[in-house]
Amino acid sequence: MTSMFSLKELFSYPPRIFPRLVNLRAYVKVLENNDLLRWLLNSSLVSGITAISTVFCASFGAYSLSRFRYRGRNAVGFLLLITQMVPPVLIIIPLYLIFISLGLIDNLVGLIVGDFAFTLPICIWMLKGVFDTIPVTLEEAGLIDGCARRQVLFRIVLPLSLPGIAATIIFAFLYCWDEFMFARILISSESKWVATIGLSSFVGLYITPLDEIMAAATIFTIPAIILFLVVQKWFISGLTKGAVKY
Repeated sequence: MTSMFSLKELFSYPPRIFPRLVNLRAYVKVLENNDLLRWLLNSSLVSGITAISTVFCASFGAYSLSRFRYRGRNAVGFLLLITQMVPPVLIIIPLYLIFISLGLIDNLVGLIVGDFAFTLPICIWMLKGVFDTIPVTLEEAGLIDGCARRQVLFRIVLPLSLPGIAATIIFAFLYCWDEFMFARILISSESKWVATIGLSSFVGLYITPLDEIMAAATIFTIPAIILFLVVQKWFISGLTKGAVKY
């Protein structure tokens, strides 16, 4: 609603909840004067690729922690949790130096790698909880019928885990979509900005156009809404899974 107010109505007293007339000037201005669609595309690529690759790799780690018993298993799980206890700002300097040596500065690939590293541990734990709810007897039946362990994972476990996988994909996507610190430090070229950096660029030293910020923010929510609409079938079914015992 704020994006549709005129500047005069934004600061009117008493404040208004709804505008007198729908004003789309802010939308036209942000699209004409900024590379908004490019930032939107960059964010979609970074978040989409990171979410898919993270969930794919996390499924192997989660399956290992859920099903196999080996020395150091608990230590590995504990180390994965520790990574979530360290504030990213503490390791941003060594990460920056590593990324410089790898030539990943001012590169969307570098941003994908950074987001992947921070989303992977929590995604492993999320999927482990999902795999723990699947009966082992189903996998044993598959092994008896001649399936290899890899086939058991892809043909039995993952199809049964679709609600949890959908929730994990949404989490990973939104984490990358909202991430600001690494994007601000690793990306310098305006053409490679993501949505969070582009949105922050509207804040000026003396003037901050609130209507334009809200218009850009509204546009930036579109990919997240589309993602949820695509996976809502499995996501919503996961909310009620297990509520009824057969």
